[in-house]
Amino acid sequence: MTVDEHKGKIFASLFIIANRLQVLGDRLDPEVTVKQWLLVAIMYKSQPRILSVKEIAGVLGVSHQNVMQMVRSLEKKGFVQISVDDSDRRFKRIGLTERCQEYFAARGDRELAFLHDLFGGFSEDDLRHFAALIDQFISNIMKLEARSSS
Repeated sequence: MTVDEHKGKIFASLFIIANRLQVLGDRLDPEVTVKQWLLVAIMYKSQPRILSVKEIAGVLGVSHQNVMQMVRSLEKKGFVQISVDDSDRRFKRIGLTERCQEYFAARGDRELAFLHDLFGGFSEDDLRHFAALIDQFISNIMKLEARSSS
């Protein structure tokens, strides 16, 4: 297989992996989709700072509308609260509720078991190398995004 064929296979495989991970992740918890989980995880990691919808969209690489759709669903479940930014009323800030913190803390063991199974057979060095490759790949994507938006 040529280098270009490898690149094509990897590119296609990333979409297949993303779809299969979403299906597996959605089965993990009937109340929260894997995309909603990712949104909550990003917000959790940013604490004590409360992110705006625009900031969340930027990290997730999705539209403002997609974030708001997920946020509204999470709000109905009592996981997030939407507030208006004090300094600029055009911005909406999304905060995690106590119910959300408790809910995700209670499912932590299931998440760890899922990750353990998902990365079974990978050594610590494999994981370090994989993480570095992912970081480089994300950096390349961001460069392409910047180039295509100018």
